[in-house]
Order: sequence, then structure tokens, then C-alpha cells
Amino acid sequence: METGVDEKMPILKKNRMATGISDLDIMLEGGYTNPANIILIGPNGTEKAALAYHFISAVAANENAYIVCGNSSPNDIAHKASGLGINLNKDNVRFIDCYTATLGKGEQADAKKVRVVDGPSALNDISLAINEALKESEGKRIKMVFDTLSTFVLYNQKDSIRKFLGVIGGRLKSAQATTLYLVDDGVHDKQLISLIEHGMDETYTINENGGKYSMTLPNISSEIPIKIGPTGIVIV
Repeated sequence: METGVDEKMPILKKNRMATGISDLDIMLEGGYTNPANIILIGPNGTEKAALAYHFISAVAANENAYIVCGNSSPNDIAHKASGLGINLNKDNVRFIDCYTATLGKGEQADAKKVRVVDGPSALNDISLAINEALKESEGKRIKMVFDTLSTFVLYNQKDSIRKFLGVIGGRLKSAQATTLYLVDDGVHDKQLISLIEHGMDETYTINENGGKYSMTLPNISSEIPIKIGPTGIVIV
């Protein structure tokens, strides 16, 4: 793991991956920890997804980015991100599509950018698709997002999802990946979420109060107010 600080901007640490939001990168001393497994918990709304899409869109030339999609197709995700002012149409942004097969017929997939898996319950196939992503990304850092982990939790037994996350979490960290797992607040059994959270390196939380949103960040005591602007998430 590369440690120390960035020589061009000494405030930023080297073992970080850009969040895609410059103000947030500064608060986090360069971005999300790399490598790491990070759980992002928040209400079922745009803010959680926007944070993930910013992260993927900020993929660097020496990185590959992947979205493991369980409740939307790759085209729908790209369209949603575009509506938030976030561009996911990049050569090194790819998808593991666990959604369209559940519809009985899927959209035409670009084989170079989309790996299609039978559904959110096909954990072995998802694991194999992640292995393929790691092989093609050898020598590069990796960004990955589970959009959303909640979908995979709902489709699988508790023990199965816990074992799955334990295996792929270790594999992704060993491959120098930073992975965001999006979780819908209030949907799951609290004990299960505690078990999942226990296996993560960091927790980020989006809070909603009267239609206003804020974020709780690791090692920062105060909540950070956020909102959706024309170019996605803005820190206010």
C-alpha cells in the first residue's frame, strides 16, 4: 500500500481514490481509502446513488471502474447519472449486470463493457464475473460499486450473503480495489446490517431531516450538509 502524501498537494494522502467531489476529497485528505470496503447507508433516494456515480465517473487513466447493478440496467444507470450531470460513458467504466436477465429479455449488451449475470441470487456467477474484472484490471487500481447491496441481501439467505461478502471483500482489497456498497436505510434487519458493517473498513451515512440531507464521515465529528445540484452532489 502506498502511504505518505501527494507531493503536488501535501494535504492529500496517496492511499486515496478520488470521490469525484473536490470538496469531499479535501475533507477526506484525498478521497476514499484505497484499498477498502466501504458501506454507504442512506435513504432510498438520489443522493446515495449520486455519490456512487461521482466516484465511478472520476476514474483515472490507470484505473478501471465497475458497477455491479442489481435493480437497474446499465443503460438506466448511465441515463440516471447523466440526468444528474454525471458522465459514466467512459471506456474504463464497465458493468456487471445482474438485473436485465430477471426481466426475461435483456437489452443489447456491449460485451466489452457489460458482463451479464443471471440475477442477484447468482452469487457464484457474480463472484466469477468479479474475478474476470480483476484479471482484466491487473496492474491497475479498481473502483467498484454495488448498486445496491440491498438488492443482493433481499435475494439471498443471510449466511450466503455474509460469506459472499467475506470472500469478495478480501479478494477486492488484495487487488487494490476500493468498493462502495450502497445500502438502503430501514429496509433490513439491524442485526444483519451490523454483521455486514462489521466486515467493512469504513462507514458513510447519509441522513435526511425535513427534506435536507447531510453526510456522516469517518473520523469527522460533525455532519456535512449536502444537496443535489446541476452537476450532482454539492457540499453546502
